Amino acid sequence: MKTKVDKDIILVGAGLTGLTFCNFLKDTDIKISIFDVNPQEFYNSFNDDRHIVLSNTSKIILSNMGIWGELESHCTEIKNIHISKKHIFGSTIVRAKDENIDSLGYQIPLKRLLNMLYESIRSSKNISVYSQSEVVSVIQDDIINVKFMNNKKEEIISSRALIFTSGSQLDIVKDLFEPKIQKDYKQNAIVCEILTNSYDSITAFERFTDDGILGVIPRKKNSWTLIYSTNLKESNYIYELSKSKLKYYFQSLLGSKCGEIMDIKNLVSYPLKLNFYENFTNKNTCLLGDAAHTLHPIAGQSFNLSVRDCLEITKTIKEFSKADNINFSHIFSDYESKRRKEVKRIVKFTDFLSTFVHGRNIVKNKFISLFLLMIDSNKALRTDVIRYLLGVNFSDKLISDMKNK
Repeated sequence: MKTKVDKDIILVGAGLTGLTFCNFLKDTDIKISIFDVNPQEFYNSFNDDRHIVLSNTSKIILSNMGIWGELESHCTEIKNIHISKKHIFGSTIVRAKDENIDSLGYQIPLKRLLNMLYESIRSSKNISVYSQSEVVSVIQDDIINVKFMNNKKEEIISSRALIFTSGSQLDIVKDLFEPKIQKDYKQNAIVCEILTNSYDSITAFERFTDDGILGVIPRKKNSWTLIYSTNLKESNYIYELSKSKLKYYFQSLLGSKCGEIMDIKNLVSYPLKLNFYENFTNKNTCLLGDAAHTLHPIAGQSFNLSVRDCLEITKTIKEFSKADNINFSHIFSDYESKRRKEVKRIVKFTDFLSTFVHGRNIVKNKFISLFLLMIDSNKALRTDVIRYLLGVNFSDKLISDMKNK
């Protein structure tokens, strides 16, 4: 076991959250090592068609990080969200102008964002990346010893702090943290790209059906991301449909909102579950991003919540790192106390929505219809909904502090 510290922080996971965290601390005196299961060339050859939605709050944070300028040309702005439920009266449109903001969100290709975050830290002298490396075991003490495999060779490295940003190291994490809250929604997400005859839309659509929740988000030109979270029986039925029947199926759910569906591409399905650690720090170890909370995609909160987590924890690290002896146990405890309230509220919010709006129920339908009419007729309520979805209610001070640095 090592008694001499090699690094200040060992970071397990080089996905969106891990790379966002590192971008906040690049070119500082904080020495960071990242363990990445992927080879170095992965970030240039990554050819995934998935897109991700960034909230306006995340855009502000990435702008202050200095990388938004190169990302903006790849983004599609979302100015409005049209919310409705099939077979009931009542709908509403949530507009960015009601909150006096540029957009409700921005959809961007995942590969563009991941590549930009990775390239932005490559030349940072305080950050080293261990590619094709996997953590084998952890011994937690004042100095943390991490055993890992790198190119089939076993090595040990020590640090003052350990942060997990990936949920893949489950066996190690469960030994360090209290049992997590788990919930199987008994749903799958059906995700695909649809091409329609409607071009350059600025409106996304959220449609509650008898069998699930349908989200359609504009990309560039006449392309859209379609996400349908539905029960297992329905999702299996959808996945087996021919392309012509699939077009008819989704067209019947959407009506004419996005125009006529011309083609469907890259259909995938994945299970939906809630995984959440109420206590996401333990002395000098911490869970961040998907390692701490995996949410239902209904409100598009998962990565946007992680961005705000990264901003808060790195801000706290910078504040306390001015001292000669960095106490990460104190830093992580302070971070958790600041973030606990928002994280729990977002978890409860997405869990409620994903559970309540599913199913064929007359009482639910009447309640949803009334709620949509209330939002449509009450600007103050509509504005509160916008602020909740964007994380503005929780992040005003966080962003203000960042801008004043």
